Amino acid sequence: MKKITITLIFLFSIGVFYPVKAFNDKDPVKKLLVEYINKMNALNQGTKKADVLNLFDDKYSGNTVYVNLSGALVRKNYEKKDISSQLDDIIDDDNYQFKLMLDKVVFQSQKERAGTISAVVNFESLINKKSAEKGTMLMDIVAIQVNGGWKIVQNNMVRVSEAKDIGECVCYLYEKGTTKFVTEVYYPSGLEYSQEFDAFQVTTKNNKRIIKSNSNEFYWSRDTGKVSFKGTQIGRAENSRKAVEFVLKDLYKDSCINITFN
Repeated sequence: MKKITITLIFLFSIGVFYPVKAFNDKDPVKKLLVEYINKMNALNQGTKKADVLNLFDDKYSGNTVYVNLSGALVRKNYEKKDISSQLDDIIDDDNYQFKLMLDKVVFQSQKERAGTISAVVNFESLINKKSAEKGTMLMDIVAIQVNGGWKIVQNNMVRVSEAKDIGECVCYLYEKGTTKFVTEVYYPSGLEYSQEFDAFQVTTKNNKRIIKSNSNEFYWSRDTGKVSFKGTQIGRAENSRKAVEFVLKDLYKDSCINITFN
């Protein structure tokens, strides 16, 4: 799941919920944009990876500035080989979906051998059919004429996250010996990141080792190291800190793709 990250931004940036009407042949860059939209929209419904890659020039380069919920900036640069691996990630991940809508074209310039188009795109991504992130992207796409056809050679984009319900989380884990733990978790929640404190205790109940948090009790086998909840194994740990980490991942599975522990 971690593969589906910011590196896929361009691939998601101009997809829509429905096929887009073709433009006049006198606007080849617009036509190329629409062709890309429709192919990406049908990537898992008949369109092949090669069909999408064929829209990019071999010298393609792209860059993205991502503004997350906290206002921090993340910058990425891409080449055609990165697009190829990104397409593999999309095809291989059955749990990830994206829904995007072309809001409007804000600028267009068409020359004989080159052209550019700027567009505003609203997007929503879903993980396991749950809304993961919503936001807006501004794209500047450049295309050139190659052997009588048109190819995407450059894409510059700013992506702004406006709401996020599933994503990367951070946890500060404080230990008191090997039996008591306090955690501070930051997780995406709509328009901002929320903070939550939890306390965990490793103890014994009915001759079984358990990890207790509020009303939840996780069984941690002394023999196998397996950590389980209501009969379902969620991990295997050799020490109490690792066991608590597995418990946290289970407790926050609806909000966190991954948790970074500090």
